[in-house]
Amino acid sequence: MELIKAQKGTQDILPGQSENWQVVEDVMRSEAAMHGFQEIRTPVFEDTRLFQRSVGETTDVVQKEMYTFQDKGGRSITLRPEGTAGVVRALLEHALYNNGLPVKLHYFTTCYRYENTQAGRLREFHQFGVEMFGSNSPSADAEVIGLAKGVFDRLGIKNLRLEINSIGCPTCRAEFHKALKAYFAQYKDQLCETCQGRLERNPMRILDCKSPICSEIAEGAPKILDYLCDDCKAHFESVQRYLTAVGTEFTVNPTIVRGLDYYTNTVFEFISGDLGAQSTLCGGGRYNGLVEEMGGQPLAGLGFAWGSNV
Repeated sequence: MELIKAQKGTQDILPGQSENWQVVEDVMRSEAAMHGFQEIRTPVFEDTRLFQRSVGETTDVVQKEMYTFQDKGGRSITLRPEGTAGVVRALLEHALYNNGLPVKLHYFTTCYRYENTQAGRLREFHQFGVEMFGSNSPSADAEVIGLAKGVFDRLGIKNLRLEINSIGCPTCRAEFHKALKAYFAQYKDQLCETCQGRLERNPMRILDCKSPICSEIAEGAPKILDYLCDDCKAHFESVQRYLTAVGTEFTVNPTIVRGLDYYTNTVFEFISGDLGAQSTLCGGGRYNGLVEEMGGQPLAGLGFAWGSNV
């Protein structure tokens, strides 16, 4: 009889390994608790519309990577591809904001994306994430970044650098998109097939393409920092001042855009110099329009995810 093995893109965490996971998770829980973040647990599957609305129809996650199926009632169901959307849904469904702001939440979760396993990506992967709702202060950005840095410091992870950027608000980003479209239109025939589709729908995603040709073309593209409105520019400058005040070293990298549509303003990544191609250990940022997009009242939000796939 044939031996049934684990599915491609999944992994077993065996005795001897699980103890190491527990050590790391205990540090994460401890650091989150010290910053006032409470644990939340959300279902492994959700209504597909939740991710279409939050993650964005033009993203690779929604277009190519989600595990979506019809249940026996004919409903379209999706295994969660990331953690934030489910947390926002729970925030609204249970009116967690009524307990006072800001709402600070953290979670450990498994996520599912149909990834290219040859690129070192898992199709079932584990995430630790934090989300903060109700504060638009630049100090909140610095606090969330500081929480992630605190975990790295306590785990003794070396050769790490923090890179930050601002991708602005919908108003200033609209002007940036126009400039990107005009620039990349000159090279349309040279772009990969995926980026040719992105050109009209979401040109900013071309900046994140891993194709060598697209990456080379993107080096000469307009920079988002040149298009920030006064409010977004002031917010980003304040974030940098807070980080500097607490001694957190960083580099401004205008090419960081994040892969999900809900991000606004500050975005950041912690990058390891020891991991080769999969060098990003933790990524996140601010998403001030997401709660409203999902049916709630305007409520600022920000957070990060740290896992085997970011």
